Amino acid sequence: MSEKKERLKNLILGFLNAGGAMSRVKLAKLILFSDIEHYNKTGKTITGLYYVRLPWGPLVAFFEEILAKGEEKGFWDKKTSEIPIYQEMRLKEQYTYRSKKPDKLNSEEKETIEDVLNKYGTMSATMLSELSHEFPAWKYSEPMAPIYISELCIKDEKKYFAFIDAIEEKLDSIEEEQEEFNVADQLSRDIPEIKK
Repeated sequence: MSEKKERLKNLILGFLNAGGAMSRVKLAKLILFSDIEHYNKTGKTITGLYYVRLPWGPLVAFFEEILAKGEEKGFWDKKTSEIPIYQEMRLKEQYTYRSKKPDKLNSEEKETIEDVLNKYGTMSATMLSELSHEFPAWKYSEPMAPIYISELCIKDEKKYFAFIDAIEEKLDSIEEEQEEFNVADQLSRDIPEIKK
């Protein structure tokens, strides 16, 4: 798992180096869109991690942990400011991060970051959050459930449910095979006893 956390750290650095200082929420959403973009291009994600279904959208696993450790180890700075939340008529703390170190991403991963910044970089964190709420995988998952990138790449609800049905069908057949194996295994143990 530490290799995947290292990849997440480098992806965070990659965005902070390429896009400049940014808020925690925007950073989290850009990581989501970069993993989707990279998966669609290459068949694998940059982080190699799953996402978690949270009320404000899918969040890459270990994000908060890596942010805290990265700040502690001097990879980036965190600045706290208050921003107005007009709908709730209150101020809210916002954390903004700024890189202090270079990333160790390959050229293909850096290209994905550039593509994502070109496509989503001018959008606000709120707009990116709203966009992440459109994914069927987020809409129809249980709170705190893991969501895999192969699910998040499906934007059409019909295709998403067909994908889920195919997975459930495969899992059912695996369970049936396991039950048959268990019965056969038990019989193979019982038959010598019966012969005695």
